[in-house]
Amino acid sequence: MREPAKREREEGREVFRKIVNISSISGTMGNAGQANYASGKAAVVGLTKTLAKEWGQFRINVNAVAFGFIETRLTAAKDEANVAEIGGQQVQLGIPEQLRSIGAMMNPFGRAGTPQEAAGGVFFLCSPWSNFVTGQVLNVTGGQFTGMTS
Repeated sequence: MREPAKREREEGREVFRKIVNISSISGTMGNAGQANYASGKAAVVGLTKTLAKEWGQFRINVNAVAFGFIETRLTAAKDEANVAEIGGQQVQLGIPEQLRSIGAMMNPFGRAGTPQEAAGGVFFLCSPWSNFVTGQVLNVTGGQFTGMTS
């Protein structure tokens, strides 16, 4: 991405390229019981902000999307059918229904987001409308509030 950008700069052309990293509000607010996951997603935020500063000169927009509760097979109801094979072992996926209902109650919309709704934030950050947006974390949460804020 940087080499073509250097040529375009020499030619006097401005072409924006986009990187959208995927994080989570667990990485921006923390989440009890998810120290490893939250740490990894917080690292994605730090990487995003650093690369935005380093690569802005090449017109590479680097942003992140921090998702809240989105309906995926990892957040689906925990049942016998929701299983993945990882390293030759069957691993049950999902969240117990009681916790899923709490997650929905923490959202002003009263439900999890859909994958299509989640994709909207990524789409925006890949579009020309975000050419002057870099180093940001866009929360795509439906207004979900969890954890502590400062």
